[in-house]
Amino acid sequence: MKQKIKSTIVALIATVTLTNAQEKFKPEWESLKKHKVAPEWFADAKLGVYFHWGVYTIPENGNEWYGRFMYEYDRKKSWGKEIYEYHTKTYGRKKQYHDFIPEFKGEKFNAKMWVDMFENMGAKFIGSIAEHHDGFSMWGSKVNPWNAKDMGPKIDVVKEMSIEVKKRDLKFMTTFHHGFHMMFYPKKENSVLRPASQHIAAYDKLEFPQGGKFDILYGNMPYKAECDIWLGKLNEVIDTYCPDYIWMDFGQGFVQEDYRQQFLANYFNKAAELKKEVVVNTKGDFFPTDIAVVNVERATMEDITPFVWVTDFQIGSSWGFDKSKRVAINPQKAIRILAEVVSKNGVMILAAAPMADGTMPEEQVQAMAGIGSWLKLYGEAIYKTRPFVEFGQGPTKLKRNPNDDWNAYGSIKEGLQNLNAKDIRYTKIGNTVYAIQLGWPGASNAITLETFAGKAKDLNIKSVSVLGSKEKINWKKTAQGLEVTSPKNKPAEGDAAIVYKINLK
Repeated sequence: MKQKIKSTIVALIATVTLTNAQEKFKPEWESLKKHKVAPEWFADAKLGVYFHWGVYTIPENGNEWYGRFMYEYDRKKSWGKEIYEYHTKTYGRKKQYHDFIPEFKGEKFNAKMWVDMFENMGAKFIGSIAEHHDGFSMWGSKVNPWNAKDMGPKIDVVKEMSIEVKKRDLKFMTTFHHGFHMMFYPKKENSVLRPASQHIAAYDKLEFPQGGKFDILYGNMPYKAECDIWLGKLNEVIDTYCPDYIWMDFGQGFVQEDYRQQFLANYFNKAAELKKEVVVNTKGDFFPTDIAVVNVERATMEDITPFVWVTDFQIGSSWGFDKSKRVAINPQKAIRILAEVVSKNGVMILAAAPMADGTMPEEQVQAMAGIGSWLKLYGEAIYKTRPFVEFGQGPTKLKRNPNDDWNAYGSIKEGLQNLNAKDIRYTKIGNTVYAIQLGWPGASNAITLETFAGKAKDLNIKSVSVLGSKEKINWKKTAQGLEVTSPKNKPAEGDAAIVYKINLK
């Protein structure tokens, strides 16, 4: 049975893989480096959004790792213990992950409604999760029989989202987390892996179903077959949708290097055929950074980088919907983090967490609306901008945590929550500089923009105003910098941030 499955996968992959004779890009690092890492549309976009939606939303408990932790948890760190105990108490040990699939109906899913919501939030690229670690594909896959078109909701979610996004002046993305699939469900050491990863614990008991069709869902095939289906899934989405951005989660490094190279060659060649500029990211070192955009999760950089990078944050309390934690990101803090990210040459992605039936939780709806309200008024200080001579100033120090291996390029995320009105972040477009004050400082409050006595001291200032205010703003150049005074009346949405627009001669 395993040999038959393997042969089927290989045959299907062959139908969607470009031949070497047709390739502009070859599956070799040197050839792939001809790809432009970050096209202008991506550098201009600044904000994107997608969602975590799948079988794991049925229990409404924990997070998108439910499928793993319902079988076993980390006995040393107790990570996932609450999910394991919840599953045992609620469903018993005989309930399998695939038993949730018929319950995942998505009867209220509405792609137009979701895209409307995301667009109103201010996102310039919008996407769908394609597949998480759990092995359940969210499009009509022929490589993977465990998919949302043939099972569960009977909806090709990627297709529906793609149609809606492409109707508008927006870019489409898909997210793939499936590099970790072969390791997601607890395995015996060396039973599948090449070799067993040092990051993944080995377990004596394997409670998930084994044999036949279950081996594809539970990642229980030989290593080569796992790499084959990894590539086959990507090829299907590339061939059918060719997203503008394929976002990649950690774990892709566990896939054999020549498969990773072939994926990039297939993607870049398809994009060239369609005359599209596309983006792929690396979360770690599974792709070279002169081919893929650097991704840091829920983090930032210490300073302006010479390259465009990307970070992602949750809109809800978790990546996947959890009914026990009905909170959402504070829109004001989200705007401040966005300004911080953009000031250092970054792009921010937000991830929504819909309920299993397709309903977007009200707290997330309100959070997205709040973000959109500010961007509708002051988006000129964000979109299409580039970093200034310095990223900003203020008491909130965001320094890299050398002990945080997960966000190797980033800074400790806790500090991001402390950004306040004493912090300034700069952006620039043409002869205009935007000084974004991360909170309302109060009426007629003076602050000195110190970079205008430092790296920007030779710039001649023509005028200063505050976006959203009709008041004339007092300003003057001093030995300490550019002193500006806040208006007497707070601009609309000013609690999140106010923007000084500095026109240069």
